[in-house]
Amino acid sequence: MKVELLEISRVLPYARNPRRNEGAIAKVAASIKEYGFRQPIVVDEEMVIIAGHTRLQAAQQLGLKKVPVHIATGLTQAQIKAYRLADNRTHEDSEWDDELLAIDR
Repeated sequence: MKVELLEISRVLPYARNPRRNEGAIAKVAASIKEYGFRQPIVVDEEMVIIAGHTRLQAAQQLGLKKVPVHIATGLTQAQIKAYRLADNRTHEDSEWDDELLAIDR
């Protein structure tokens, strides 16, 4: 997977993004500030976000000039739509293992 460091102004939000991420932006910004940018923003070939709107907004809040971006080439519009949904919904099917969370490593 190729990840490029691009000017933040080149990354375009998806105009029809149905997610309301305002409550998570500060938390993601704090994570980026503490740990660095560890997950790229995924865009299509026109630089429109497929996954990563909250990361973009957090980067803007932090005043970053460049962000890591993966350009997902070769996807159909149907695949892009499905990926947007999967990226935002797959966590809904997950559960936490409370015993493992309690283990101090």
